[in-house]
Amino acid sequence: MSVDRADFGAFFASARGGHRPFQWQERLLDHILRTGRWPDQLVAPTGAGKTSVVDVHVFAVALMASGHPVRVPRRLALVVDRRALVDDQHEHATSIAEKLAEARGGRTVLARTADALDSLRAGRREPGARPLSTALLRGGAPPSRHWLDDPLGCAVLCATPDMWGSRLLLSGYGSRAQAWPREAGLLAYDTVAVVDEAHLSQQLVTTARRVSELATVAEEPLGVPVLQVVETTATPRADAGVAVGVEPGDLDVDEALRQRLTAPKPVTLLPLASWPIPHSGPARKAGAMALADEAVRLREAYGPTVGCFVNTVPVAAAVAEELRARGMKTELVCGRLRPHDVSRLRPPMSTLLSITGDREVDVLVSTQSLEVGVDLDLAAAVTELAPGGAIAQRAGRVNRLGSRTTEVTVVVPATDLPAGAQSGPYQCDDLAAALTWLKRQSTDPAGLAPWALREPRPPAPALRRDLLQRLELAQAWHLARTSDDLAADQDDLDLWLSDNLDAPDHEIGLVVRRALPADENDAVWLIEKLPPRQHEVFPVSIRLAAKILERLKPGSVLVRPGDDAPRPLIDDDRLRPGDHIVIDDATELFTAEVVDPDGNDRVDDVLDAPGEPGPGEVVLRIERDTAAHRRFLDAVAAASEQAGPDPVEVARLLRVHREELARRPMVVAAAGLLDRPAGEPVEAEVTLDWHGSHDDQPELVRLIVVDLRTATTDAELRQTWTPRRKPVALRRHAEAVAERTETVATRLGLDTALVEALRLAGLHHDDGKADDRFQRSLRAGPAPEEPLAKSGVRDPQTIKRLRAASGLPTGWRHEQLSVAYAWPTLAMLGDRHRELAARLIGTSHGHGRHGFPHTGQQLVDNADETIATLYDEGRWDELIERTHIRWGVWGCAYLEALLRAADGQVSAEGS
Repeated sequence: MSVDRADFGAFFASARGGHRPFQWQERLLDHILRTGRWPDQLVAPTGAGKTSVVDVHVFAVALMASGHPVRVPRRLALVVDRRALVDDQHEHATSIAEKLAEARGGRTVLARTADALDSLRAGRREPGARPLSTALLRGGAPPSRHWLDDPLGCAVLCATPDMWGSRLLLSGYGSRAQAWPREAGLLAYDTVAVVDEAHLSQQLVTTARRVSELATVAEEPLGVPVLQVVETTATPRADAGVAVGVEPGDLDVDEALRQRLTAPKPVTLLPLASWPIPHSGPARKAGAMALADEAVRLREAYGPTVGCFVNTVPVAAAVAEELRARGMKTELVCGRLRPHDVSRLRPPMSTLLSITGDREVDVLVSTQSLEVGVDLDLAAAVTELAPGGAIAQRAGRVNRLGSRTTEVTVVVPATDLPAGAQSGPYQCDDLAAALTWLKRQSTDPAGLAPWALREPRPPAPALRRDLLQRLELAQAWHLARTSDDLAADQDDLDLWLSDNLDAPDHEIGLVVRRALPADENDAVWLIEKLPPRQHEVFPVSIRLAAKILERLKPGSVLVRPGDDAPRPLIDDDRLRPGDHIVIDDATELFTAEVVDPDGNDRVDDVLDAPGEPGPGEVVLRIERDTAAHRRFLDAVAAASEQAGPDPVEVARLLRVHREELARRPMVVAAAGLLDRPAGEPVEAEVTLDWHGSHDDQPELVRLIVVDLRTATTDAELRQTWTPRRKPVALRRHAEAVAERTETVATRLGLDTALVEALRLAGLHHDDGKADDRFQRSLRAGPAPEEPLAKSGVRDPQTIKRLRAASGLPTGWRHEQLSVAYAWPTLAMLGDRHRELAARLIGTSHGHGRHGFPHTGQQLVDNADETIATLYDEGRWDELIERTHIRWGVWGCAYLEALLRAADGQVSAEGS
């Protein structure tokens, strides 16, 4: 079964609860299908349904899979400098992915779309895999990685500018250096990036379009579409290329759209004697009372729920306290919440943060971050003065459907704005420009209606840099040296990514864990076993983190991408984007469940709190902290007697004790994963932690269960580990990777010479694993009949112990030796493609760009002439540079990504 163009309306309605597409959304799809390109500009005011680009993208790719002759990008990256919007877009994309997966096997338009998308992929479909891949890439959360293993499939990536842009520039924040080339390659090819609110990300748009140009600088282009960049705007610019979007005539045809965009949102200015509102003192109390007074007035005039938007956490907490004292049911959602905390306010647990709302709630108080998504329909709102774009966004959450009368009140200074005034993160010049604009809008009956904001537009924030920077080819070559210490520090990327060079707002993650061990080594071991999960991470700006560090007690743990293991946090640590800090749950560092350097509250550990954990989300930690837990651990200890734990027996004991164990849903889920027949893949790992007791007898102090169903997304782990219970032979793995690589490259339309180079690279990428020392690093027992590619060993400590006993030098890379072993065989390709295949082999795990750490003699005893030429006389470095000239910096990264994706797929399947 397949889909055709006439099915779009039915697909859109099925994905969006019966709503049919607007005219501009139909035009967008037709433009893409006619040209194979997205427009340069997407003209859509707030409320026009810009998230529909996800629906359009998915359907366009499904049409391509069904035989439509025009090739369209397989990946859509939605990039916006507002975390709430990123989360909302990701939630919508995930919803479509779930609906498509549920529809499989039927005859509906969703089922046919799912079948079309499934047909794009190669290999066996893993349990739980969806027809559409989705990924979330934003600061403070561990980045999604599974999309890297699927270059053929349809994908939607939702990202903040620094997280997306750093990946495009081969320096992904929060990723290991070994992942940088494959991320950059897949983003630079077969991808369209839609940059929402592009006026907030001018440097990013400039850089992204420059990468599109530089990706074509190659002697032999790949024949795969390069990155397309779309900027969204409410008003088109004549000099910005092709524009598609809402046109005045659409309002005559689409009644629902007209209602959304033109329903009046009159704005009232409320002068306040002391504004900006200070963080403390009588003036803060007076400001909080004024905001509460106005919220109550709006509630009485327009009904529930009224939004109250403020610029700082202390003011938000004070306003909420005042409203509750007056008997108003008030929800406080301030600052940057953990995804777990936000989920409690979303359906199905609550309807407050949905388009239907919750009429039981009188007032919703939030800071400027508004970690609640954007699909709200508030009855009215009062807000502190903020930059024009922020005011427009806040007003966009009021009367979203245009079906009622409403009002928006803005608290402003009673006199001229004081020189140098700042409110929260907002600067004086931006606030002054917004105040002038609001005074004009307050005289317009339409007020802040989206259609009224086309002209005059809300003032954009001042560009806090003198010039926009243009990326040059020499700089791209420098960034491509991802394995060398010469590569630029990540902070230097601000030159090409940030509109504000004075204070770029990068983020780290803060994680709270109960009873973090006082012993540093024990704490590090525990976090290595249970690294941060996306749902439990507080996003924190690095600027704020500097103040937080001053209040942390010794014992916190730093988790840094690229490091071999977590380590204790020390005073001299300079935090980097993507870092995570794990703190004990006794730390008093919060206000209203939000990170606050001046806060005095605690928050709970939510690691194992999810009630319905999905694949990869099951995690269970049981300590000797309650009588029930001690009884359970003693029972496990009696059954184990320090032998390797029997997963089936642990599952049985979990079921026996489940009524008295905390986190009961996670207990049930963990037992289900552990209780697996011997012939089936391993789905969970159980670890027992024994310590010496007071009488020198070993005592079981901790049990940990970790879900392994997504463990193969760990590129480092899957180099030596397989989810199957039996080790994988080297020959079998190599043949499977070669076959999958050939399939992937052929389906992408690469020419036959490139396909063959990729196939041979796949066949030989692990040849170096045949080295006797490497084989010893895989096993503790007798040698198998033939060399292995992977063993069943997953425990990091066991892997380190075997590696240390193998005789391999520190940092030794098997793929460096693979190149030397394969070099004579690759001669059949001719010099140009021989060097490409060798490069792909050497970089097949992200190393060797440009160099390796070992000379020929250090690599292997009695190094031959080939090894000496490659690694002692500089040919490898020359080979890397020549392949850059022939196929381009991003072209080489893309080809590497294809081979590594094929390897990842095969490894995940157990081959």
